[in-house]
Amino acid sequence: MRYIGENCPYCGVEFAEQDDVVVCPECATPHHRVCWLAHGECANTEKHGTDFVWKKSSAPKPETETQQQDNPRDNANLDIICPDCGATCANGTLRCPDCGAVLIPFANPMGEPPLAQFRQGFNSNENIRGLKSGDIALFCRTAGASYIKKFRKKFSWNWAALLFAPFWFFYRKMYEAGAIFLAVYLALNLLLIPAELHFNKVFYESSASVTVNGMMAEIDELIQPYIEENGSSGGFMDSFMEGLYGKSISLTEEGYAAVSEYLANNEQLIADQVIKPMTQPALIIYGIHLLTILLRVVAALIADRLYYKKACVEIRRARGATSDERMVQLELFRKGGTNILLGWGLYFVCSMLINAAITLATR
Repeated sequence: MRYIGENCPYCGVEFAEQDDVVVCPECATPHHRVCWLAHGECANTEKHGTDFVWKKSSAPKPETETQQQDNPRDNANLDIICPDCGATCANGTLRCPDCGAVLIPFANPMGEPPLAQFRQGFNSNENIRGLKSGDIALFCRTAGASYIKKFRKKFSWNWAALLFAPFWFFYRKMYEAGAIFLAVYLALNLLLIPAELHFNKVFYESSASVTVNGMMAEIDELIQPYIEENGSSGGFMDSFMEGLYGKSISLTEEGYAAVSEYLANNEQLIADQVIKPMTQPALIIYGIHLLTILLRVVAALIADRLYYKKACVEIRRARGATSDERMVQLELFRKGGTNILLGWGLYFVCSMLINAAITLATR
């Protein structure tokens, strides 16, 4: 192999004949494949866009006796200490099973990890209802420690699902559950549109009825002697008169008393002509809003349980497919985590669809 004698820029280990090497297409820098996957980019990314091109060393570097003793390749069975949470990980592991942090192969940093205090409270081999906590942390990645605590319980409440259902399910890659909740969510929102339009229609028809128009004419005649420029009660009657005339009208105390007496005398007529026709449409709207809230509550109640079941399926499938720990973790890393683009993307698409439906319905 042409890179024998050269060192990987990430782990510093010399390339050997059997090594799997990845070469950067931009600058030709060689890396161990495991190092490239762990970091996700070339070690010389910051030099891209310049004239930099990796070149082979002109001569091999002789090793001192100390360097030969400390050569990481001679210590291939050494464990890796996670630089983020301090967990001890098997050599060759790409990401820490406890916190998901990127691991540098053959690295063994000294001193207490800077974020260890935030990652304490569980160990990677703890059995949580049939799953290892390390596998759960790697699968969940984002908020992994939080879900380890949730999975210890048979029941838990998920605030994120309450606030962002059904899109939270897509964010956590639970596509089947997300599709069901999304269908119900869209159905409720689309039913709300004709319900609100019907309510508005009934309201305007009731307000425009002959009886109501006659009452408004009587009230208008009644208040004429009591209108004043600067008077105001600052209460319900001011709001009532503004709603009735579309502008602020102030009356004397005698005028307010006269209007109140008129409304009391015609209370049954107002109820029959205005309030009763709007009762049923209003109840339909309240019912749809109540069902929407109920949908979110159900999502918050079952979200963690569904997520635990998904984790069980994916972790057991990954471990049943191979005994290679590195491949297991790669599979959990691929299947787990979040899909923020799909979650937010569906939110904006659904919002645009609902707004478009409202626009079409009101034309």
